[in-house]
Amino acid sequence: MKENGLQTKSILIYAFSQVLIFSLVKNIIGPLIPVISDQLNAGLDLIGSIISLSIFGLILISFLSGNLIELIGLKKVLYAGQALHFAGTALMYFSKGFSSFMIAYFLIQLGIGIIFICNLSMVGIIYNRKRSEGFLKINIGATISLVIAPLAASLILFLKSDWHVFFLFHLVLQTAIIVLLIRLKLPENVKANNNIKTLFAANKKIFKNPQFILCSVITFFYAPVVNIFYVWFTSYFESIGIGTQLSSVFLAIFSFSIVIGMIVKNRLVKFYREKRIIFYTFILSFLTLGGIFLIDNLILKNILIFTFGVSIAGNFALSFSIGMELMPDYTGSASGLMLTFANLGVLVFQYVSGYLSEYWSKDSVFYITFFILAVLIALTSVLNFGRKF
Repeated sequence: MKENGLQTKSILIYAFSQVLIFSLVKNIIGPLIPVISDQLNAGLDLIGSIISLSIFGLILISFLSGNLIELIGLKKVLYAGQALHFAGTALMYFSKGFSSFMIAYFLIQLGIGIIFICNLSMVGIIYNRKRSEGFLKINIGATISLVIAPLAASLILFLKSDWHVFFLFHLVLQTAIIVLLIRLKLPENVKANNNIKTLFAANKKIFKNPQFILCSVITFFYAPVVNIFYVWFTSYFESIGIGTQLSSVFLAIFSFSIVIGMIVKNRLVKFYREKRIIFYTFILSFLTLGGIFLIDNLILKNILIFTFGVSIAGNFALSFSIGMELMPDYTGSASGLMLTFANLGVLVFQYVSGYLSEYWSKDSVFYITFFILAVLIALTSVLNFGRKF
């Protein structure tokens, strides 16, 4: 029992560290968008199109990799994700033009998508009874990267350094994580009767469950909230006269608030039902977002941004946990399907945000987020008070 406990702890620490390190590459792009856009001579709508295109690839890879985990094992799929991410990071270092940047970002997104699904599957297997807590713990790693990335971007700009150098340094960290995986014993969860036919039947069974469908729709709308707010954060502040170097610090504060929010919700799930938590925190998020939009004072604005981050944090993990309950034997397939919905939501709203920010107003991110949160409040009210749930 003690050996199993140590093994579980080692897997969780590895998953946490892996998500933190690999997410840094993707997350640093957002704060650097104004700089990258100028350097590549590309408009915000074009950058938004690149992000959307890479997310389209994520939609396909989410479904495929989730099922591949059931067929060939977790470790092999994880190696594939790490290899794609490593190749994308290396190409990003050498990228000097728009085409190479686009391909590099696409590979990075595919890699982190596979890595994230593998980590969710690992937690789903080893934390079968405390799934929400496990998901929140590894997502804290991803969120810490949201804190580090804008600070790194701000430091790069302060030192007047070339942003490409960050990706060279990061290859060293990735190499260390890949080497550590060789010695780690992961729960494969591959069954002898697993084949295309049984996986198709499992996917069909999952889709027939109304709770899974509703939770998938919730993740479709929720995933873009933090994503578009984070990616277009510095662009919004630039439109109101705040430079990227300072707004990156504000973004780090927002990211830190998400870490705090996840820690808080990791405590709340011990006392309250997950669906209650996400319902009331979506309402709080809507109200604080209104304050951020209406108040001009930078100090008050940042206090409300911090509150918004705490309230919105962790709801993906909680929604994911609720939806995953019905198929504990096929965590890979269920993870892939749920993330497919999440990535589809990011694809749709990321493109809309980029287009409207370029051709209408930098405030578009707020209008879109208001709409999404209103829909989420309606959906989670059905989850909480609907007779079928």
